[in-house]
Amino acid sequence: MAFIFFPILHIKRKNQEVGYMAIFQFNMQVIGRSEGRSVVSAAAYRAAEKINNDYTGTIDDYTRKKWVEYSEVYLPPNAPPEYKDRAVLWNSVEHAEKGRTARLAREIEAALPIELSMEENIRLVQGFVQDTFVSDGMIADINIHNPPVTDSRGIPITKDGKPAADMEEMVFQNPHVHILLTVRPIDKNGKWAAKSQKEYVCKKGNIVRNMTAEEFRTAKSQGWEKEYQYWEGKEKVWLTPSEAFSRNLVRISKNPRSTPYGRRDAQMERWNSTEALLEYRSAWEGHVNRALEQAGRPERVDCRSYQEQGKDTVSGIHLGSYASKKKESSGRYRINEEIHSINETNKSIRKKIEDIERKLADRKGRFYDSLAEQLGALESDIVSLRCSLDSLEQQTAALAQDIRKQKDSITRIQTVQENIRSKNQASRQKIGQWTEQLESLPDKGIQRHKLQQAIQEEQENIRFRNQRFLKILEEEGFSSVIDFQQECQILRQMEQEYRKLEKKTASIEGNIRDYTKRYENLCQYLPKEDSGYADRFWKKHRESLHKKQAENRNLHPVRLDHSSFSRILHQTDYALNHTFYLARRTGYLLQKLEDVQEQQMGEKRSR
Repeated sequence: MAFIFFPILHIKRKNQEVGYMAIFQFNMQVIGRSEGRSVVSAAAYRAAEKINNDYTGTIDDYTRKKWVEYSEVYLPPNAPPEYKDRAVLWNSVEHAEKGRTARLAREIEAALPIELSMEENIRLVQGFVQDTFVSDGMIADINIHNPPVTDSRGIPITKDGKPAADMEEMVFQNPHVHILLTVRPIDKNGKWAAKSQKEYVCKKGNIVRNMTAEEFRTAKSQGWEKEYQYWEGKEKVWLTPSEAFSRNLVRISKNPRSTPYGRRDAQMERWNSTEALLEYRSAWEGHVNRALEQAGRPERVDCRSYQEQGKDTVSGIHLGSYASKKKESSGRYRINEEIHSINETNKSIRKKIEDIERKLADRKGRFYDSLAEQLGALESDIVSLRCSLDSLEQQTAALAQDIRKQKDSITRIQTVQENIRSKNQASRQKIGQWTEQLESLPDKGIQRHKLQQAIQEEQENIRFRNQRFLKILEEEGFSSVIDFQQECQILRQMEQEYRKLEKKTASIEGNIRDYTKRYENLCQYLPKEDSGYADRFWKKHRESLHKKQAENRNLHPVRLDHSSFSRILHQTDYALNHTFYLARRTGYLLQKLEDVQEQQMGEKRSR
C-alpha cells in the first residue's frame, strides 16, 4: 500500500476565524517482501542502530544517522519481554513470515506539532500509541526524528540561510514520528498467531456450515460431517460419508472439502480495514488537539480532506522517488505543477471575490474600477483553467490511445492463456484419474500399458500447449512469461493513471463552471451605459484583462501554441459574453419592473 497523504488545514478558535494553522500529516504504508524490503533494515534505519539481519544474512548499520530524539518499543501484556529488544522483535517477525510476498509490518509517519516542545511531543506519541495500538494487541516500535533544515547539499543552515555548525544556530521545523506496527496478533502463549485457519465445509442434514478443525472436533459429536468427493457415474459430487454410503459410492480422495482461502483472523482483518485507518486518523487528531489545548496553544488540526471540508482546493498526487529526481521530465511532476497553479488560481479568485464584497459600499467610481479589475482577472483566470484542462485532456487522450494499443495485444494473449490453462487443467485431471487407476492394476497388462500411454500423451499435450503459448508470446513481441506479466502490470498502472487524470479533469471542469457562475453573479453590478461610468469601467476592464493574461502566460506551467491558446480564448469569450448578455437582460427587465411598479404607485396616489 502506498503512502496516504492528508492536507494542511485551517483551524477555528472559539467562535472567531483566526490565522493560526497546524499541520496534519498522517501517512501509512505496508512494508512487504514483494517490494524487496526488510523490516529489520527499516527498523535499524528508523532507530539509527546496528542490527544483524538473520533473514538476509547481512548487517544493517545506520549508527551514523543523526537526529533521532526518542526510540522505544511498546509491548502488549501477552508479548514476550525479550521483544523489547528491537533486533529480537523484528528478526522474529522475519522468521514468522514464510512467503515471498508476505506483509511484514505497517508503518505510520506523522508530523508532530512544532508548537509543542520535544518532551510534550514524546508524551503525545506515547499516549496515542498506547491507546490506539498497544491496547489493541499490536507491538509498536516508536522513533521520533527532528532533522534540521538543510540546503541543497544537505548542510544545516541558519534562519538566514547560512551554513550552521552549532546546533543552537540550526533551524528545526520538521519533527515527525515513525511508528512500526506488527501485522500478526500474539496469542495467549506469547506466540505469533496464524493469519488464517483452514476451514472445512461441514453438513448436518440440509444445513451447511464452515468450520475450523477445532470447531469440527466439538461439532462431530452432534452429527456434523465433512464433505468428500465421490464418483457418481461419470460425475464428481461432494457428499458426506453417510450420504455416500447410502448410495454405495466410491470416494475419490481423502481430502475433505474446504473453503478457498480459509478463515482469516478477525483481529487482523480489522487492523487492515479502511475503517481502522479512519479511526487511526481520527484518534491522532484527538490526541494532537488535546496536547495543544493542554499546552495553552490556539492551533488545532483537522483530519478531514479538502472535499469533506467543502474546499475547492485540488489535492496533488504522490511523486515517488523517480518523479522527484526527474522533475520536469516526469509527467507526474508536470501534473502537480499544473495542480499547484490551479490551487494558486483558486486562492486568488477567492481573495478577489472577498475584495469585491468589501468594496460594494465604497463610492461608485472606486467600486467600478475595482469591479473592472476583478472581472478582467477572473476572466483571465478562467482562460488559465481552460489551458490546464486542455493540457490534461491531451494527456488523457494520449494515454487512452497507448492503453488501447497495448490492451488489444494483451487481451488476445490472455484469451489464449486462459484457453491453454483450461485445457491443461482438464489434462491434469485426466492424468490424476488414470494414475489412481494404475495403482489398482497389476504391474503388467494391456490395460496398464494403455493407461500409461494415455498419460504420456496428455503430458505431451501439456508440453505442446505451453510451448505454443511461449511461441505466441514471442510472435507478439514478448521475450518470456515474466515479460508479459510485467507488461500486464504496466497496463494496470496506466489504467489507474488514466482514472486519476479523469478525476483531475472533472475537478477542473467543476471549477470552471463555478468560476463562470461567480462571473455571472458579479455582472449584476455592471454600470449602466448612461451612468457616466461605463467608458471608464470598460477601459479599466481591458487593461486588467491584458495584464493578467500576460502574467498567466509567463507563469503558467502549461505552454500552448498560438492556435490552441486563441481557440481557448475564443471559447471563453463566447461563454462569458453570453453570461454578460444574460446579466444585462436580467438587469433591464428588473429595471422595467421597478418602473412599472413606480408608475402604478403614482396612479394610486393621484386617485
